[in-house]
Amino acid sequence: MPHTSALFIDFDNFFSGLLAADPAAALDVVTKPSMWLNRLTRDDGGEPARRWLVLRCYVNPAGSVSHPTKANERLYFSTFRPYFTQAGIEMVDCPPLTKRAKNGADIRITVDVMTALRGETRYDEFVIASSDADFTPLLQVLRAHDRRVTVISTGNSTAAYEALADHLLDEQDVIELTQPGGEQLSSERVMETVPDPSPAAGDEVWEESEYEKFASIVRSHYVEADAPINLATLSMRLRAELGDVTTRTGWFGAGGFGKALRSLELPNVEFSQHVLFDPDRHEAPHSSTPTPAVARPAMDLPPVIAKFRQITKLPALATTDWVQVHQSLAAYACLHEFNFTEATRWARDHAAEAGHEISRAAFTYVTRACNAVGPPLYADPPPTEDQIAAALLENVLKLARQSGVDVTDADVRALAEWVGAEPGPVSDLQP
Repeated sequence: MPHTSALFIDFDNFFSGLLAADPAAALDVVTKPSMWLNRLTRDDGGEPARRWLVLRCYVNPAGSVSHPTKANERLYFSTFRPYFTQAGIEMVDCPPLTKRAKNGADIRITVDVMTALRGETRYDEFVIASSDADFTPLLQVLRAHDRRVTVISTGNSTAAYEALADHLLDEQDVIELTQPGGEQLSSERVMETVPDPSPAAGDEVWEESEYEKFASIVRSHYVEADAPINLATLSMRLRAELGDVTTRTGWFGAGGFGKALRSLELPNVEFSQHVLFDPDRHEAPHSSTPTPAVARPAMDLPPVIAKFRQITKLPALATTDWVQVHQSLAAYACLHEFNFTEATRWARDHAAEAGHEISRAAFTYVTRACNAVGPPLYADPPPTEDQIAAALLENVLKLARQSGVDVTDADVRALAEWVGAEPGPVSDLQP
């Protein structure tokens, strides 16, 4: 028998977390709620898992955020109301109640959950779509009443909040629920769902001389190279020499760096995941197929690292693996238009090709850190591996301090060394 379930969505929190993770995919999620709701009704085997008795979304009707792709424009939450109502979701308006624009959605959700908990209908499961740790006492009450608790957390949330969930979905899980057949959604298709008369990124024209300069740099570098050319390094060089034309035009209308390179039809060129080369002049790169994950012996963590891991769920990786995580994510950011799901998958495979078998969860953890404290992987220019490492360090320290951990300067130095980052100014980070 499927669970009888009630879903409560804190839209402002839910959507903001998705936007920070992947702006294009976020728009797909909030314009296709029926798709991910239907997928949540079934388990991994396709059998009915839930029967929704309550579907409710709490939104600030006047709320808005900066448009993810249009400078100086706002994206209003009211734009998405029709998509939710058509999916059978009841929309509850929560206008601002204070000068600080606090809309009280968390209180409304808490009252409605408690009312449902004490009503005549028994709900087997309560699903809370929010990363707001203020819901922690509510989850404690639900567990005390022997109810199943599912949390949809699309942003940073405390370990205590997540620990109260029987089942936890993060932003990557939600994004994947909107991808039929496992196909990656292009940002162009996503943006079509939101009426917007202004031109999309990549639609701008470019001077012929700009394209010729791009082609000249690549061809010259290719002819002169005596070894395979690292694609990430080449991308960074082109961005530095060409300026913002690569971003404005979507790599001259190609839609990505790799496609732009292939359009040049370099003589005898071959591509691997992270290099291009001429097999007649260069030694072919060693390739490897990612092997299935195998159980590893538990890592003997230093006490200070074990402390951070317990509080922040920091993956247990060796320092050399952390350095590879930063390098692989930096390479992805240079070479591809950002997609949260593809970024973590590609970076994992890229690391495996370099001889590092690292779980995809570790790449997800670091990507979330970049989204939380910046710069995100979709920033322009894309973050370097040093910036990615610094973001990981800063976010772990932030989470630890928010949880009440007394972090010393010695702790910061030890953690920085472990994750392959420089302590820098983050040692002065305040709770």
